[in-house]
Amino acid sequence: MLPLAIRKLSCNPRLRQFGHRLHLNPFVKRVYCRLLSTSGMLPVSCLGVHADFKSSNSRQLAFVDYILISEKTTIEAALCSLKPGDTFLDVGSHYGIFSVLASKLVGPAGRVIAVEPHPESLAVLRSNLALNGCGNVEILNAAFSDTSGPIAMAYDENFAIVQRAFAPNSTVHTAPGHTAQGLTAHGLAGDEALRRRPVPAAMKIDVEGHEYAVLSGLRRTLSNPSCRRLCLEIHPPLLPPSVGKDDVLSLVRACGLNVISEHARSADIHVVASR
Repeated sequence: MLPLAIRKLSCNPRLRQFGHRLHLNPFVKRVYCRLLSTSGMLPVSCLGVHADFKSSNSRQLAFVDYILISEKTTIEAALCSLKPGDTFLDVGSHYGIFSVLASKLVGPAGRVIAVEPHPESLAVLRSNLALNGCGNVEILNAAFSDTSGPIAMAYDENFAIVQRAFAPNSTVHTAPGHTAQGLTAHGLAGDEALRRRPVPAAMKIDVEGHEYAVLSGLRRTLSNPSCRRLCLEIHPPLLPPSVGKDDVLSLVRACGLNVISEHARSADIHVVASR
């Protein structure tokens, strides 16, 4: 296992930019991936709980390591208010970093709902949940939105995004939109999925530019006083042409949540809101 100091250096944007200029990043990444973990697993400690993460290949493991190091503050901000018995909603759960840690924080009496449409990410998510004995996690293999019916998705190795004009046709698949027929135009897709489930005390949403639609579909849940905290990643370059960052934040505030922090990381914006 590489020392933490080296892992932190690997996330330094200036070093990554320098390596890019010298065309060294592909070589360095290959070496880094091989040295990262001889066991294929990454041990993690966060907010007093411990977990292990693994993936199907070294590139994915390096990506998990990057998120754990570069987004540690965001992870802690999303999970710090969870108590035993709470419910946590993880929309865009990816490889399960938030879901696994939340599972341990809410304990056996609590519940985690993990939403993930990407087939490869879903397989890694299931593996990490099993590895950590997370029996209190329910997986929804779906894409939350504000529309009913199937949603065209574009997949790469790490992410699923709603289909855009620039996405290669070979990467486009159809994911089941977690909605019901007959919903109004503003959409209650997520609300409909959660109708018979506990109101989450906290939720994380990371959906690669589909934030406004997902928030619209969760408006009733977000407005519930029992929903205390939201951690949201906004991707301005991927938002629809008619939607901007301020529109997303206005929707969050309209649900009765106060934006307590905004933190830019590259082109993305990490937002934490609470009641």
